[in-house]
Amino acid sequence: MDAMAALQWLAGAVALAVLALAVPRLPWHKLQGDPEAQRVLGMATMALVLLRVFNTHGLAGVQLNFTGAMVAVLMFGPAFALWALAVASLVAWPFGYAWLGPGPDFLATAAVPVALGWAWSRFCERRLSANLFVYVLVQGFLGGALAIAASNLGKYLAAAWLELPGAGFYLLATPLMMFGEAFLTGGAMALIVVYRPHWCSTFDDARYLRPR
Repeated sequence: MDAMAALQWLAGAVALAVLALAVPRLPWHKLQGDPEAQRVLGMATMALVLLRVFNTHGLAGVQLNFTGAMVAVLMFGPAFALWALAVASLVAWPFGYAWLGPGPDFLATAAVPVALGWAWSRFCERRLSANLFVYVLVQGFLGGALAIAASNLGKYLAAAWLELPGAGFYLLATPLMMFGEAFLTGGAMALIVVYRPHWCSTFDDARYLRPR
């Protein structure tokens, strides 16, 4: 078995383990009897799949795409975010948009950015002031930038280890992609908390909109 096949099998096993661990933490009670919440989760998952259309597939074997991981984390929490992004990786696979296969793609575009995004969100909740500026710009904007940076760094390390052509592109593209993912996340969260704050599971009206 060559290094690529070994990575794909190992990544697939780890991905299944991560998804299995997330199952008991899925807050299904938030969807039961709430058709709007079910529609929002479905539409958000479709949007995450559509993000894969903007992919550099074929550029020296390098695949770069925005993930939307931080938006998913802030809207649904880490467990649903992992499963929604797993659907995106699975759908992208037959079309050649899953990076090195569904397992590695899930780890790079879901598990790593979701873990970092959730840790960043918890840090902001505990250490920073509770206001809309912090939520949208620090958790959303900056969190999105950090999430895509972690995703691209993971891709670079794996590509460099496998000696794949164009591995350095993952690092070269990261600063620009950080801005893109940051604007995507910050813009989406700004619209959501203004017009549909109840769509966002991590947004607490009493915490962020309480009278001063």
